[in-house]
Amino acid sequence: AKYPGDTPLMLVIWSPEEIQALADGMDISLSDHEIRTVLVRLEDIPEDQRTESGISSGVAMEIISNVSENRQVTVPAELLASLIQTAEQALWKREWAARDNGLVVPECVTRRQAVVNQARALLKNNTHEND
Repeated sequence: AKYPGDTPLMLVIWSPEEIQALADGMDISLSDHEIRTVLVRLEDIPEDQRTESGISSGVAMEIISNVSENRQVTVPAELLASLIQTAEQALWKREWAARDNGLVVPECVTRRQAVVNQARALLKNNTHEND
């Protein structure tokens, strides 16, 4: 036997409730499916890595963040179009304020414009697919 009967062992258990509580503490709301995804990813950590560094709450929190950041959501097209327009208008003000004063457009503005353009492209592609 790998572990004789008198070998002291420590068992670490991450339950769905513990993952949910950890996510709640991070102000992240997870669906039941996302909680299962977190648990599967914890289980997929190689045994030698688990033995060497353990599966701490920090590791679990990193996986929770990754799962929540990569989630897919469904939003009505009209709402998304309105949000895109509002974001563009807010960014235009900052962009033109910089240009009018002979300044370089701040990188944070150009990054956000790229995100808005990405959202617009997704909306356009999905709208045409559903026609």
